[in-house]
This record gives sequence, structure tokens and C-alpha cells, in this order.
Amino acid sequence: MSKFDRLSQAQAVVQAAEHREFFLNDARLPLVVEVDPDLDLGHWVTQHKPRLRRQLSEYGALLFRGLKRSSFEKVFTGLADQAVDYRGGAAIRSRVDSGTYTASEYPESLDIRLHSEFCYSNDWPMLLFFFCDIAPRDRGQTPIVDNRKVMRLLPDDVVRQFRERGLLYMRGYGYNRTWQRSYETDSRAEVEEICAREGRRCEWRENDQLRTFERREAVARHPGTGEEVWFNFAHGFHISRMDDDIRAALSTSDDDSDEALWPNNVYWGDGEEIDGDVIATVNEIVEEQAVQFDWQEGDLLVVDNMICGHGRRPYSGERRILLKMADSFLQGRTADA
Repeated sequence: MSKFDRLSQAQAVVQAAEHREFFLNDARLPLVVEVDPDLDLGHWVTQHKPRLRRQLSEYGALLFRGLKRSSFEKVFTGLADQAVDYRGGAAIRSRVDSGTYTASEYPESLDIRLHSEFCYSNDWPMLLFFFCDIAPRDRGQTPIVDNRKVMRLLPDDVVRQFRERGLLYMRGYGYNRTWQRSYETDSRAEVEEICAREGRRCEWRENDQLRTFERREAVARHPGTGEEVWFNFAHGFHISRMDDDIRAALSTSDDDSDEALWPNNVYWGDGEEIDGDVIATVNEIVEEQAVQFDWQEGDLLVVDNMICGHGRRPYSGERRILLKMADSFLQGRTADA
């Protein structure tokens, strides 16, 4: 019996000599693509790129299973149009090579709420590639959620407020995510140039601290499918996110202030405070719709960053997930214009 015979025809979406496609859950997220290990994967992905990109737009995420480390770059090159770097991002990451980063280095005991990468910016990568180099033995899943479904299930009055009022993100640089690390430079002038280009206002504070402000829409339209998607991280930035667990995980001294440990916040677009109950409602719907799977070494999760949000569950022990990003939203719009 071949490895592709382990799944029944009823479970498989596609079952061919060189690969099979199937789902792990009733939510049909992600679509799993398992290929024959002897296949020339780079050639296969390039050959099937139009179909795979359509599937990404339809389902939101593809999970390539059982790859070798060298295949990460092949799939990325075959599916992506142009790499995107992470300078100025909100997560704590380290650069592995010119286009590869570690997944968030946020304390492993804490949950990272589901979000779309750079949804707080005026530009964002359309595609994310998460490769499992070392699988966690204890939790550490990367949950994903369909942002289209979130839009449909949120109360109408909540969606209306977010759509009409927009959001003002305030980002500070605390814990071990300094502005130097986030922007990969020691130059204030270079940071100011990057922020000006991205429509972000800088506020330099005492002790060489930086705070930035940017007004963004909370709902976006996917340039490929035309669908409206929930596209913001209010439920992750809001000060109500700060709790005793976060305080205990981040604090190194009794003198640490909440502002230093959690320097971010989000307001309505006009600067008015958002009620914590509204944030709780959003997070509840997002979590209810989230799906997850246990990482296996060699897994490669490719995510349409507008259709799907992603997060991280707490874990202990070793875990190494690598990230590549591709296809700038603004660059794609310019090319289409």
C-alpha cells in the first residue's frame, strides 16, 4: 500500500500519483498538500502555481506536509513573487538570513492572539510562509482563523463602529523589543524616514524611547477576491490585554511599570478610548472560529495574510518555526494600476 492510500477517497480532495490534497477539519482550513518525497518539488510548485494561488484565495491557507528543510526555499520561490522584510514589525523576531526570520520570540508561556501580519500598517505582506524546523512536543500550535468568517459572525453594531470610526494604533517599544531591534538600525533619522514613508508618526521620549501612532482602517477589501475581511489587531494591542500572566512573564523587577511592559494601545480613529467589552467580544468570536493542528517537522504553512489571521499557543521545551513573507500589498496595487 502506498503512502497515499492511507486516506479514504471520501476524505481526499485530490488523490493523484504524485500528491494528495485533504482537510484536517470540517472548517476546511487549512488545505493539506502532501507530495511524494521523490518529486522535484520546486518544479512541481512552479508548474502548479496558478492553481495553488487560487486555492490560497479560496481556503486561506495551505499546509505542505513532510518537506525537507531545503524544500522551504523551493516552495517559497515557486509561490511567491517577491520577498518582504520585517523592519518595523510589532513582533519580537530575529533575522536568520536575508529573507528568513524566527517566529515570534514572545515569552513561551504566553498566548499570542490571532492577527494578520502588519494589519496595523499601510502596507503588508500578502503571503506568509511558516516552516516547522523543530516541532514542539508540548502545545505551541499556530492557530489560524478565516477573517471573512469573523466579519460575518461579529455583531452588526460592532462591525459598523470599526468600519466607520477606524483605529489609531499606539506602539511603544518595551520588554526586549527596542526600536533599534524592531527597525534594525541605531539611526533615529532612518527610523523617522521609514515611519514617514508608512504614514506613521514618531514621538521621541526621554531615555531614548520611541512611541509611534498610525491611523488605519479596521476592515479591508482583498485585492484579488474583492471580499471584505476583518483586518485589524485591536484585540491584541488594547490595554485590556494586559493581565497578571503577562505582567509576571515580562517583568524582571518590582519597579517595572505596566507602561514599560505593555507600551501599546489602540483607540478609535478619533483618539477616543475603546471599551474593553467591545474588545472582549471581538476576541471571543476570533477564538471561537480559530482552528489549529499539531506541528510536525517539515510542515510548511502558507497563509493568505488578508484572508487568515494566525497566532501562537503557549508551549514549553524546544520549538523553532521559521518565517518568510512575500508580495507587498502596496506594490501589488501599484502593479495593477
